[in-house]
Amino acid sequence: MYSIGQLSKKTNIAIRTLRYYDEIGLLKPAKVADSGYRYYSGREIKLLQHIAALKELGFTLASIKKMLSSGEETSEINWGAYLDFELAAVAEERRRLDEMEKLLQITRHAFEMKGDVESEDIFLFIRSLSAPSEGRETFLTQHFTDNEIRIIKSLPDLSADDPRNMAWAKLIREVKERLHELPSSVASQDLAARIVEISMDWFQQDEQLIEKYWSLIRPEEGKEAKVYGMEADVMDYIDRIVDWYLQHLEEGDKQDGSQSGSEDE
Repeated sequence: MYSIGQLSKKTNIAIRTLRYYDEIGLLKPAKVADSGYRYYSGREIKLLQHIAALKELGFTLASIKKMLSSGEETSEINWGAYLDFELAAVAEERRRLDEMEKLLQITRHAFEMKGDVESEDIFLFIRSLSAPSEGRETFLTQHFTDNEIRIIKSLPDLSADDPRNMAWAKLIREVKERLHELPSSVASQDLAARIVEISMDWFQQDEQLIEKYWSLIRPEEGKEAKVYGMEADVMDYIDRIVDWYLQHLEEGDKQDGSQSGSEDE
């Protein structure tokens, strides 16, 4: 027989915990002396080991109590049913945490993009995450080829922990801050150069796909953005600065070509 103090030292379980187990009827001592001291036998030690093991597996004290009370011997426990139940609970918790992580990722990138996050944004993100994927798949197959769909699916997703997301969010933040800049300004042209570089990289140098995708995500007049952050005024500004950038890039190439031709003569 072991006193509660001896059992605590032997099992490395706090006396307070052992007393609590007694109070809830999870592990009763083999004997309680007239003095009130609790004493435990080898059977209680074995039960305590089972309790500790089951806690490590994630079972609650209530479920452990139910399991241990289902039979005199531990071998009588319906392990299959209990383990299946616990595995299902773990799977559900993992799913919940995955969804929470996605929501937090989107919100973090949205904050970087706008400098603020409103409650309406968060509910928008929740609706987006809960929307069935069939709708997106139908949209893609209606407008893009298989190779184009492969490229589009490789684009960064704001719900993922992808460094490209933060780079894009910061870029759009700069765009929003400079909507009234002239397309010809140094700041506008710096933004345009970076947008072109990112677009060509992410769309694997497919200029036609960039134009097709850009036209399809443009919001209809008076409607909300189809892609977060891509409101009409943002897309209009990007169009202006990129058009200016590409136009002067072509003019520069022509000048370089004519100078080269003159030197050859």
